Amino acid sequence: MGRSVAAGGRWPGRGRIGGVTYQQPPAPQWPSVPSGQQPPVPQPQWPVTVPAGPQPPSVPGPAAQAVTGPQPVNYPPPVRVEVVPGTPYGLAVLGAPKTASGVAASALVVGVGSILVSLVVWCFGVAGAQQGWGGLVAGAFAALAILLGAAGVLLGWLGMRQIRLAAGNMTGRGVAIAGLVCGAVGLLLAAVGLLTAIVLSSR
Repeated sequence: MGRSVAAGGRWPGRGRIGGVTYQQPPAPQWPSVPSGQQPPVPQPQWPVTVPAGPQPPSVPGPAAQAVTGPQPVNYPPPVRVEVVPGTPYGLAVLGAPKTASGVAASALVVGVGSILVSLVVWCFGVAGAQQGWGGLVAGAFAALAILLGAAGVLLGWLGMRQIRLAAGNMTGRGVAIAGLVCGAVGLLLAAVGLLTAIVLSSR
């Protein structure tokens, strides 16, 4: 076969395969290790060269996970701090956030609606005065405007009372006052518009 094997099953130092002469490298010689001990592990020599090409994605360690973890929450300053008896610790009492009064907002909406409906009373009262139906149509819208105006005044008063009893934890006093004023104005305009429509229709 063009290859010879020495006795003992080992490859010779030189030989020929297919007409090519080759040189067998010497076998590594390991130092003798006493029985019961592990052979020494070869340590890498620094610096270690990194092969070129795409590198596998790095797995974030505990430090990187700690950086991307939950961020601290900025709490508002406490209203007061109560000391726990017998301990060096204290209990911080945080202030509750202020909320807007829904009753005050409803008073403003109803009050503005009362003014708009009272303007309709004036329009129908004046436009239908010559035909004789102005007082009737204006009276129907005047009843709605008066109810809305009364509701605006009542809700505005209730909103101011609710905000006063909240002791600074609720906002919207200005909105409640605006709703009360708008309701009163709508109520007054509706009543005057109804009287005007009746007088003009009776002529």
